[in-house]
Amino acid sequence: MSGAAAVVAHGYTMRDLDTFARSVVSNNRTWWPAGDRDDLYAAAWHGIVERLYSTDDRPSRIDLLEAGRAALTEDVKATIRHHGARRDGTNNGQRYAMYWDWAGRATPSHETGLVEREALGQILDALTARQREAFTALAATGDYAEAALLLGIADQTFRSLLGRARDSFRGLWHEGEAPSRHWGCDRRAGSVRGTVGKGESAVYNLRRRQRVAARKEAAA
Repeated sequence: MSGAAAVVAHGYTMRDLDTFARSVVSNNRTWWPAGDRDDLYAAAWHGIVERLYSTDDRPSRIDLLEAGRAALTEDVKATIRHHGARRDGTNNGQRYAMYWDWAGRATPSHETGLVEREALGQILDALTARQREAFTALAATGDYAEAALLLGIADQTFRSLLGRARDSFRGLWHEGEAPSRHWGCDRRAGSVRGTVGKGESAVYNLRRRQRVAARKEAAA
């Protein structure tokens, strides 16, 4: 059985999920016409998978499409907030203009890159040695479980350590300001946190099942 035809849950296949995610992005492309299509697809797909695994009953096609649309909505809002838009009624466009003034230049200034690289080194030096090890392990392996093995700790312990390290990094990066909230999702973790709600990661569980199935097939 090919990967696309493999049943994921409740009779739906990977091909079905791909079709649903593409439909959500296509039907709602006017919301964020300048958005990256791969990111929009990923947000919708994660929402669909989360809905599929969060119910004991078979969800309808409409249910899954709506879950993908809701996830896409939250992802677009987070992207717009990141680019300077505010939702408290005081949005005068100042931060939006600051962002696009730099991003839209024909020849962007080197100043921001130099400042950010200098700040990165200073912030990393301010973190604990263990927090730096967490970042290094994830950068080296690209996988949460493998990073945990590299450090010789449990997977959940690594996730907690990495979460604290990220909080510390973000607080120092925004020193003097209110730190930003988590937004987006880290696909290396198979996580939907930040785009489609809370709870266990359906994507992580799906990938784990696929790896187990692949090992069984190879051993047969």
